[in-house]
Amino acid sequence: MKEVHSQLVDVVLLTLEDGSTILCRGGEEAVKRWWNLWPIVKAEFTGEKQLLQSIDADEIDQPYIPTTHM
Repeated sequence: MKEVHSQLVDVVLLTLEDGSTILCRGGEEAVKRWWNLWPIVKAEFTGEKQLLQSIDADEIDQPYIPTTHM
């Protein structure tokens, strides 16, 4: 059985140049990653926290199977 990793993270509201907003979960590190991907002009902590859970997938569990679509 796989180990489940749990982390309590901050929720941040990101405002884009066009005025639209995106919720970003993961705190400051996640905001830094998103900052270079989207035209963000403002980041505000919402005060909310959210539990993120994940498991590590390895090559045996998730093999790469190339497919062709025509």
